[in-house]
Amino acid sequence: VCLALLLAALVRSWCFAELPNPDQRTPLEDLKVGEEVDGRVIKKFFPNGWTCVRGTSRFVNIGATKDAFLEFEEAFDGFPPQKFSTWRKGASLSARILEIHDGKIYITVRSGSLERPPRFRRPPSAQDVEALRNAGQKDWIDGTVCGMAEGGLWVCLYPEGVEPFRSLLRLEHCTDECVKTAYRGLAVRVRITGIDSEKNRVNISMLDPAVE
Repeated sequence: VCLALLLAALVRSWCFAELPNPDQRTPLEDLKVGEEVDGRVIKKFFPNGWTCVRGTSRFVNIGATKDAFLEFEEAFDGFPPQKFSTWRKGASLSARILEIHDGKIYITVRSGSLERPPRFRRPPSAQDVEALRNAGQKDWIDGTVCGMAEGGLWVCLYPEGVEPFRSLLRLEHCTDECVKTAYRGLAVRVRITGIDSEKNRVNISMLDPAVE
């Protein structure tokens, strides 16, 4: 029992080390995009404070005057594993500074280029959905991955005659290659497979109709 208590204390001291003194933290103006940083996960991010929704992004202490934000799509190369439990509270990680904008620090664990398209979150409007009601399921539309969620990829679509909007491309409607290589900014081609007027949703797939 004593040994178990000692081990538990050691684990707590390793995982939940005290945060740096505010006077010792690095000011935002001293940070540089591309800089490599070590950090420790502080907590999950819950959209709009809804704790009943599983948080997919993380706040990370990197020793700066503000905690950094690790977005879901920046946590792994390709699409993150479905059980996104690698970065639990207290876990340590190495990352690069992706962006500093409006006083916020964004970091990435991904390898490769740090270039990203602007974040895009516009959902389809009722008018958009109505305009696409008669779209053929064999008609392909150009899109760009603009984010990720546990269920799939957010894709910014550019249908002809309609203002761009984003729609969720669920994992089961992605190719295996897309899942392995997905990143924000990846160009994809999808087709509309269904319209939900009540929820203003446009269902999409990148699979060939013969495969589905």
